[in-house]
Amino acid sequence: MREKNTIRQDQKFDNGMLTQVLEKIAQRSSKSEHHPEGPQEEFQWLKDCGALAIVLPGELMDFNAGRTLQLLKLLKDIGQANLSVGRIFEGHINALYLIHLYARERQREKWYQEVRDHGYLFGIWNTQANDGVRFIESEGIISIEGSKTFCSGATLVNRALITGNISLSDRSGWQMAILDMKSVDSQNIDRDSWKTLGMKASGSYKVDFSGYEITEDEFLADPGMYLRQPYFNGGAIRFAAVQLGGAEAIAAHTLAYLQELNRSADQIQQMRISNIMTLLISGRIWLNQAAVYYDKWANSGTHDEELITFANMTRISIEEICLKIMDESNRCVGARGLMHPYQLERIYRDLSFYLRQPAPDATRLKVAEFFIEDNSAFNE
Repeated sequence: MREKNTIRQDQKFDNGMLTQVLEKIAQRSSKSEHHPEGPQEEFQWLKDCGALAIVLPGELMDFNAGRTLQLLKLLKDIGQANLSVGRIFEGHINALYLIHLYARERQREKWYQEVRDHGYLFGIWNTQANDGVRFIESEGIISIEGSKTFCSGATLVNRALITGNISLSDRSGWQMAILDMKSVDSQNIDRDSWKTLGMKASGSYKVDFSGYEITEDEFLADPGMYLRQPYFNGGAIRFAAVQLGGAEAIAAHTLAYLQELNRSADQIQQMRISNIMTLLISGRIWLNQAAVYYDKWANSGTHDEELITFANMTRISIEEICLKIMDESNRCVGARGLMHPYQLERIYRDLSFYLRQPAPDATRLKVAEFFIEDNSAFNE
């Protein structure tokens, strides 16, 4: 049973404070990239303005209230400030959404309260290599063997939603669990595993969970629910929003650079700026429509394939938009614009890496298959 959609009298979200926080996050981006503990201060600021709790029942972007458009804009704005912070924040929102969908009432109350009262940061880590996570039972105790990779915010997250294979007498399949990161030894976080082109500040390290003894209250839902549609593929619109925020940052820095050097009157540069802004607005339109469809269809059970397809199209369209904006910006600023003290070099690296999401070609094929079977879809 989900909490009722009522507005709380003690809402903590402060939109004016958020604007100031985003400015500070953007100003600190270069420093955060090389900070050994990642963007700790940034998430303290987000906690202080109420952003970590913003999707909980009764809050401004309550999942029950159909506020996907506002949520996507928030994700985009945080991505514009710092893509690594946006990636970790999107994981927090994703984890809370899975709790919203699948947690038992007692679990939901506990985990929500940890966010409300203590500002706990949640993460979601599904990716793994050959030494992936397994839940095993011995003498009545269930424990974990194996590791997760690409664990964004590994040194910052308080509660980690992980997935792994479980094969017990009463259940089997791909199981979700939410773990207390205080019970994971810091030595099990492999800080040498994240040597990357971009997104360095996300601290997406490999984490070994071997030996973690798990309780029944830490398991989330039945095996297989993590991959349940339309929520699994439909959630792509959230990371696409963060990515578009990175493209917005590139557009803003590019225009500022040209104006600083008095090159904005050049007609060739104006053509490039026109292309960049047209692409950017196209991305916003994709997100806006994706939000409309999500709120309309996600829980209806009648338009799952349409919702998945539009989310896939949004994801691949925003990927192409971001790549084209980077290319146009690169031509605008040249070599000088990719040097200190300008920020574009770092944002290019972050966005280039963040755009490498799983199975891009298979996603395009799925879109094609849908329209081959039903070429009248979306004829509204």
